[in-house]
Amino acid sequence: MGRTTYYYDVIPATAKFRGIEGLTYSSPTELSVGQLVSVDFRGYQTQAVVVAKAKKPDIKIKDLTWDENIILPKQSVSLLIKTLAYYPGYAGATAQLFAPSFAAKIKKSHAAEESSDNIDLSSLPQLTDEQALAYKEISGAEDSKSTFLLHGETGSGKTRVYIELAKDAISRDKSVLILTPEISLTTPLASQFREIFGNKVFINHSSLTPKQRLEIWAKLLFTKDPIILIGPRSSLFIPFSHLGLIIVDEFHEPAYKQESAPFYNAVRIASILASESSAKLILGSATPSINEYFLAENKNIPILRMTKQAITKSHRTFESKIIDLSNKNERSAYPLISNTLIRLLKDEIENNRQSLLFINKRGSARTIACQNCGWRALCPNCDLPLVYHGDQNLIRCHTCGFNDKPIYNCPECKSPDVQFKSPGTKTIVEQLKKTFPGSNILRFDKDNKKDERLENNYEDIKSGNVNIIVGTQLLIKGHDLPNLGLVAMLQADSSLNFPDFSSEERSFQMIRQLSGRVGRGHGKGKVIIQTFEPNNHLIEMALNGSWQEFYESQIKQRKNLGFPPFYHALKIEASRKTRKSAEASMDKLATKINQSSPGVKILGPSPSFIEKKNGSYCWQIIVKSRERSDLCNILLQLSGNYKANIDPGDFL
Repeated sequence: MGRTTYYYDVIPATAKFRGIEGLTYSSPTELSVGQLVSVDFRGYQTQAVVVAKAKKPDIKIKDLTWDENIILPKQSVSLLIKTLAYYPGYAGATAQLFAPSFAAKIKKSHAAEESSDNIDLSSLPQLTDEQALAYKEISGAEDSKSTFLLHGETGSGKTRVYIELAKDAISRDKSVLILTPEISLTTPLASQFREIFGNKVFINHSSLTPKQRLEIWAKLLFTKDPIILIGPRSSLFIPFSHLGLIIVDEFHEPAYKQESAPFYNAVRIASILASESSAKLILGSATPSINEYFLAENKNIPILRMTKQAITKSHRTFESKIIDLSNKNERSAYPLISNTLIRLLKDEIENNRQSLLFINKRGSARTIACQNCGWRALCPNCDLPLVYHGDQNLIRCHTCGFNDKPIYNCPECKSPDVQFKSPGTKTIVEQLKKTFPGSNILRFDKDNKKDERLENNYEDIKSGNVNIIVGTQLLIKGHDLPNLGLVAMLQADSSLNFPDFSSEERSFQMIRQLSGRVGRGHGKGKVIIQTFEPNNHLIEMALNGSWQEFYESQIKQRKNLGFPPFYHALKIEASRKTRKSAEASMDKLATKINQSSPGVKILGPSPSFIEKKNGSYCWQIIVKSRERSDLCNILLQLSGNYKANIDPGDFL
């Protein structure tokens, strides 16, 4: 008798594979769906995931090899298949998420030691009435696949509710996955959970050693011991087989959207994983994203509100002050450090309290505003801020492509004081050191070296050894700084005037997050907002916490302008050696899409927000449709020399 040959469809775990369906390979041995195998793809050996049994094809095919140790649980295979359907066009890049290169080396002996069953809740305060109500509604839900949106103000104690829900899951021998938007947030959150759950708590992120990552995978693949795993969005693809609870903390954060292939949104993937695992999903935030809140309202997802402070030692309050940067009396020797702010910083230093100065670096160097009256240069078509391009001496709209000559004299007040740029964090620190010699001033942004990063200096800051902290978005995301007495947004206009439909939402969220940093360890804190638009109602709404008013105004505006959540969007970008060829490529593609998909709307072509990258020029179009399936069909027809991002977080 001849040997029996088995056939399987696999997804090669390489970005080079962009097929719509799996590839068929043969095996002399029967394999399991979910098994990790090795295949020859275009002359290279690459890891792959078996997704289905296949019939014998009519053509000669290649054999595969396999590792009998590694079989992904059925939930992971289902998640892979559904992710491929929801985010099409990047099958190989998606498979890489489920089958990282180290996975083939995993052995049962790598599994971490069995964790203790001891759970100590004695150090925790009693649940507040709001916490108890939220916990009761979530824990009492009969459908284990239930999703809840936990809208809790900063300081209302969402983490306390998370701990109670995690305890319930662990008691049922179910694992818990907690997502954080940034790696730097995993360590402090894990410390809180380890005080309660001991060595059941693990962290996962790209900075771990291969040995540490092997331990986590092995524990989940080869043991039934429930764990609590805390990490960023990549943790969704770790092979859980007994998952009972998923928590997406600060779910509004843009970091949950991957901006490279396969361009997935972690909130959507978490929803799919929860359904496949029969797990509960908690979306927690003090400032929910407009899109997700709208979806929750229209899909009857329970929205649980926690509005009261949970801190018992002192009532957390803050006093706010808006500083008008166009007021000449506020102008010091440094553009973004007003005279009032200098006086307030001096008071904080003298009283041994810390100050945090926040600058929104993204896009701040090229928006156009009058320093005298606060006028902004807006697109006549989109009502979005125009951006200055010095290399072409033009101002452009990055949504529709409108362009014009630069404006040097303000059309409102006729002042020549029109600003095209603002200083970054390094310049701010230098200016502060001159103003406050002898003070300990630290800077945190993406340019920090490893030993300078926030996670490596967190305890030093928390103990009060730092006077002034300067940084970007990283600083305002969930860190507990008990010695903080003052926070300041140095130029609110850099986010308010960001040339994108999401800029007002981001601005509201940043001001609320910034406000939530003060008053955690002592009395009343101070929140300072510096702006050329002191009468901007959004600033007032954010400082007052008027979420519902802000949400309703945003929904009305987006509906009128045809932005998400009322339209789905697909951002397509071409990178070419010359500006002319990039623009021509997008023009040609836009024409083709208009002809083949008459029901969609196209914005652009226009240059990408950062037009020149690695020596090439990048241009883009935005395709909008009420039907997401229209955009998926367009995406699947694109050749490999375009980058296509469905449901982009912004249009830039």
